[in-house]
Amino acid sequence: MKYTFLPINPYYRRLALLSLLGTLVLIYRVTTTQTILFTFLLWNLFLAILPLIVSKIIRYNSKVNSSNIALAVLFVLWILFLPNSPYIITDFIHLETGISTMWVDLFMLFIFALNGVLLGTLSMVDMFHSLTKKFNQKIANITLLSSCYLSGFGIFIGRFLRFNSWDIVARPKVLFYCIYKCLFLWEAWLWTLGFGSFMWVSFIILKPFIRHPSK
Repeated sequence: MKYTFLPINPYYRRLALLSLLGTLVLIYRVTTTQTILFTFLLWNLFLAILPLIVSKIIRYNSKVNSSNIALAVLFVLWILFLPNSPYIITDFIHLETGISTMWVDLFMLFIFALNGVLLGTLSMVDMFHSLTKKFNQKIANITLLSSCYLSGFGIFIGRFLRFNSWDIVARPKVLFYCIYKCLFLWEAWLWTLGFGSFMWVSFIILKPFIRHPSK
């Protein structure tokens, strides 16, 4: 099977250019300040790409779609990785005011955050088409809406409790205990509703503009 969607889809070339711009700004900051403070953005950007990779496999791999087990496993992975995309927005917490590089840092963080949002939205569009094809549009919308709020909660435990997607395997007992405790925190619910709604609105707004070239 040929994955022809990668070279012909213009959205990936544009995202690549946006990523390159962010990387160049990051290199400029590293060379001018002689610090590697914000190099973690590259790792976060890599994590933000993972849900898109998984959604592409689900959408375009016929072998995966013919196996309910493989499809279920990849869908769970997609749910676990999806919070990584909008998570980059929370990296604005590292912005320091009153320093000489403040505007460079703001510009750089904005580029990486925008990349994360777009990567996550593209991934959600893929899942929307896959779920609509396999089930129907109503189930697709309900599933994606639920995924947005699960991601909002995932961003909360990632930013404030410092858990990662792979902790469900590495530290499952600690993770689920902390999830249970968070259910009684109003901050967790507020964060979940806020970020989940932001992801859903971003998807609704951008989906009409994101079309596969073959359609």
